[in-house]
Amino acid sequence: MAEWKLFDGDVPHVSTPEFHQHRERAPHVDQPHHRPRLEGARDLVVQAADELAVQASLSEQSASAVADVSDLGCGDGGLLQLLAEHPHIDAWGYDFQPSNAAGWAERGVTAAAYDVFGADRDKVRIGEIAVVTEVLEHLADPHGAVRWIGAHALWIVASSPWQERPGRHDECHAWAWDLAGYQALIRQGGFDVEAHGRVGPFQLILGRRSS
Repeated sequence: MAEWKLFDGDVPHVSTPEFHQHRERAPHVDQPHHRPRLEGARDLVVQAADELAVQASLSEQSASAVADVSDLGCGDGGLLQLLAEHPHIDAWGYDFQPSNAAGWAERGVTAAAYDVFGADRDKVRIGEIAVVTEVLEHLADPHGAVRWIGAHALWIVASSPWQERPGRHDECHAWAWDLAGYQALIRQGGFDVEAHGRVGPFQLILGRRSS
């Protein structure tokens, strides 16, 4: 099991609004390198939403209950666009990179320009299912972020690279994990790992809040 901190000090420059202020929009859902992991994330969200529907049915609530999904780092809205095809999911997102906002209207999704893990944390609404795809590796404190999510969400869907190491990683990343290290990160936030796999260079994980 391994985890690597890839920066010195307390706050990596790659996690600040200033670093992201002038970065170009990244339409990942339209890019062959990224689309498979976004489709994989969608499938995990749907799996969690279906489980919530089953639980609602067993508790004699409406079997057609809608699952609330918050994408906490939604980029230009690609995953939200994929989730819009599911009739029993109500999804919204947040992102603080200005260039990504142009995609929200184009894709017909609901999102707000918030610094989720910083200054705007108190404004964020976390759904029953929280998504952090290609997010945790950018943060100053991914462990605290997962614990915060675990205090509010019933499920977490996350993705990060699985092959990165010190000296061999994207320059925008502040952390790296192998497969076992990523599971440990999710578990310390109060989740049991329900699914974990690789999609190309990315690892995707689904966690259910521990009972």
